[in-house]
Amino acid sequence: MPAPIPATALLAATQNDKAMLLDILELLNKLFARNSNQHRRSHWWKSLHQFRKQLGLLLSEVETGKKSERPEKIAARLTFWDEKYIHQWYYQFSQLTAVGPFAMLGLVMMASVARVCRICGITAVYEEIGSGDIKGILSANDELALAAEFGGVLDAGEEWDEGVVISREE
Repeated sequence: MPAPIPATALLAATQNDKAMLLDILELLNKLFARNSNQHRRSHWWKSLHQFRKQLGLLLSEVETGKKSERPEKIAARLTFWDEKYIHQWYYQFSQLTAVGPFAMLGLVMMASVARVCRICGITAVYEEIGSGDIKGILSANDELALAAEFGGVLDAGEEWDEGVVISREE
């Protein structure tokens, strides 16, 4: 089970970041209204619909409701996104970039998902997980844990045959 995504990054976001989220929602709404007849049967269209709906719900939770309940609701929504939707959205929109005429639309959608994840703090959680894994590998290497595990392969007591030098006859 993935780690829960805290709401602190979104609640501490600057006004500029919150305005970016509103701009992304407005862009998604315009894309949805303008392209619904052409793309409504495409595989990625469902992801666009989910993304814009979930972003709208998140922004409404940030703006309304009791201040004491906001962090729990926002954290629950972000964790839900991480478990169910983020990877699906990114995959669907990256597939859209492979389609020649709609590559730019796919790039815009991928960038929107990435920006929302950065503002909401989802990418920070993944960076912490990744840095924790790297720290574990480096500490295992520093402590020579691998040498202790594979130390029996090279026995220090035995003499190793280094071979005989053979000169070339001309």
